Amino acid sequence: MADKSSRILLLDIIRGFALLGILLVNMPTFHSPDFLKTYYGITSTYHGPDHFLSLFYQLFIQMKFYPIFAFLFGLGFYLFIKKTNGLDLFIKRMNLLLMIGLFHLIFLWYGDILHLYAVTGLLLIFFHKLSSKKILYWAFTLLTFYHVLLGASVFLPTDNSTDPKVIMKKIDIYSTIYEDASYKEWLLYRIKIEVIPILTQLPIAMIPILGMFLLGLYAGKQKLFVYNDLNRLQIKIWCKWSFLISLPIILANGLIMSGFSISPVWEALTHFLTSLSGITLCIFYMSSLYLLLEHTTFKKRFIPFSYVGRMALTNYLFQTIVSLGFYRGFHLYEKINLVEGAVISILLFSSQLLFSYYWLTYFHNGPVEWLWRSFTYGKFVPFKKAKQRS
Repeated sequence: MADKSSRILLLDIIRGFALLGILLVNMPTFHSPDFLKTYYGITSTYHGPDHFLSLFYQLFIQMKFYPIFAFLFGLGFYLFIKKTNGLDLFIKRMNLLLMIGLFHLIFLWYGDILHLYAVTGLLLIFFHKLSSKKILYWAFTLLTFYHVLLGASVFLPTDNSTDPKVIMKKIDIYSTIYEDASYKEWLLYRIKIEVIPILTQLPIAMIPILGMFLLGLYAGKQKLFVYNDLNRLQIKIWCKWSFLISLPIILANGLIMSGFSISPVWEALTHFLTSLSGITLCIFYMSSLYLLLEHTTFKKRFIPFSYVGRMALTNYLFQTIVSLGFYRGFHLYEKINLVEGAVISILLFSSQLLFSYYWLTYFHNGPVEWLWRSFTYGKFVPFKKAKQRS
């Protein structure tokens, strides 16, 4: 396959694949007080099939797919600058992404990543002219620095001053607001409890995101997305070593989660290992897809993911709207277990596959992508495809 078509298909498939993982991870936050439990260091306990699914999530999905999105963002920055040669256009692009992200964060859901990507993305302007070697150095420095901070948190004293009864009461209020409050009451409550804490954590959250952005920028400068013998050899090496490094981290994390009692120290350690394996496993996932897509059989099977990937921004927002509407509309908050949530996630993603396929039959882009492109270029770009003459 030609370089251009291979590049676009590869990135779209990886993006669609990442969107499925993100939906699986996000689903519990749509139907349970996960935010407040995490904030107060309370670990949800699961039993039966939910226990094994929770373990699988933690080891192979949690914190594994947001880094993929961040990597693709950095690579996309390289492709955009190469195509347009316009930093002003990129700044406009980030401004609208920031507005969309803040709207998503404030009016819909605390787990938005778009505002974080938009603010962090502006920092790429200071790196794009550096050599590939320096970009790689900065990427590993930032990722190492972040994980040193995360690792140090294991040894920090924990704050046990808050009465557990007070915490449980706050969680009950949180659940009641999500179940029964009017939209206005829900919004005002969320701004105080969710939005403000999320925004205050922005400087720390930017560190690993910028690191992954830079890894993506490095891959762009090195043209690793192109299929050729040299890249294939390098990707195979990345695939092998990312797997070998991930394996002991996953085993250690699995042993800790399965064999030790829950405590703040073990929670901090599993969080550190989960984040660390998020970097190594995301590289393994992407490099594996790169190698698999060389084969026609696997390529055909993964092509449906490319439809979702081409409309990733629209589908990402769509997941929030549908999920919140479904659980709130049918009064299912805190009434869904993990397995049921996973089934609903797969059904929702399957509907997105079909929707994206039929939408792209008639339109060039998703609706939010079209708005984003039009704002960036200051004019309405083509939206509906011209009818094919027989």
